[in-house]
Amino acid sequence: MTEPINADRYEQFVALFARHERAVRAVVRSTLPSSQDADEVMQEVGLACWHKFSDFEADSSQDAFFKWACVIARFEVLKYRRKCARDRLVLSEETIRLLSVDAEDRHVVAERERHALEDCLNGLSPADRRLLLSVHTRGDSVADIARQLGQRARRLYSRANKLRDLMGECVQRKLAAGGA
Repeated sequence: MTEPINADRYEQFVALFARHERAVRAVVRSTLPSSQDADEVMQEVGLACWHKFSDFEADSSQDAFFKWACVIARFEVLKYRRKCARDRLVLSEETIRLLSVDAEDRHVVAERERHALEDCLNGLSPADRRLLLSVHTRGDSVADIARQLGQRARRLYSRANKLRDLMGECVQRKLAAGGA
């Protein structure tokens, strides 16, 4: 007989899994030859994480669930690999371990960089932030903003390049200082 599902614990699991699923999927995908393989393994990862969630003990680290889920994912990849052992495209267990660790490390670095960039962007004036983001996202264009402000587009492109340099320096400073 199975235990009744604790609604609070279930909500906690769903929130954590939803938050980290893309990053765990990236780790899984880095160890498998196709996205279909990753999809299949991720189904098993989700089930295994839920079945073992009662063993999960969160610490103060925001990445605790991610790291815990990556360990489960690594075992699920190995189980999948054994199932497909006759396929020539199967990687060795050591290669899978190395790829998983590398993907986990890259995720941690990318998160630090993203937080540093967000902090730096929040330090810009709304006008500078809009200008800089217009160059890198869909929606406003520098030409549209120049028309709205009655300025030359070339001047705004130059300003956007200076802002990009400032953002790069700001992110590097924050990362060097251990910020973000």
